[in-house]
Amino acid sequence: MRKQALIVGATGAVGRELLKLCLDGPRYARVTVIARRPTSLEYEKLHWIEAEFDVLDDLAPVAGLEGGDAYCCLGTTIKAAGSKAAFRKVDFDFVLNSARFAKKSGARQFSMVSALGANPESSTFYNRTKGEVEAAVVAEGFPALRIFRPSLLKGERDDFRLGEEIGNWVSLALTPLFHLGLRKYQPVQISKLARAMYVSADEGRTNGKHYVFESDEIQSY
Repeated sequence: MRKQALIVGATGAVGRELLKLCLDGPRYARVTVIARRPTSLEYEKLHWIEAEFDVLDDLAPVAGLEGGDAYCCLGTTIKAAGSKAAFRKVDFDFVLNSARFAKKSGARQFSMVSALGANPESSTFYNRTKGEVEAAVVAEGFPALRIFRPSLLKGERDDFRLGEEIGNWVSLALTPLFHLGLRKYQPVQISKLARAMYVSADEGRTNGKHYVFESDEIQSY
């Protein structure tokens, strides 16, 4: 029997691309999405749950997810969130809530989007938060955990992110340097990140370890 998938954050740019891959591919018999707003998508194997991410602990486990794959594509910016506290609620609390819900539902693999430079000891609030949530999810003890640390993302978004736009323009001028050992800092296509998450979940790494995919490795998918 084919396994199931759970996606939290499927209405964002990365999540939408990942959802397409999961729905169109043959790997999953059912794809459950937890989102805060409804969808107009109609797929026989799509199961859509409307819920806030701060009440996931109150939800019943997803039936049939035992041994399946869970993905978390949640993430925002301090500017979009409005404050550091609001940013941390999304990028730490909601991500950790998603991991715990996936574990409660029996998911064997968990894949999450982090960021280049994530480090719990960082002096930068953004990078420190990303590093702290990575450590918190590692502590959940999934049979397989995949952490993706992309550089700046490029592609179609619902919200305009000035920092990413400036970074993408600057990257054009720096393109020659990306071939001289600095590929790690090259902007990543949103679709490529989604593909890396999808493809790597079928690579058989389920030995109780966690795997970090840095930006240059994401580029190879």
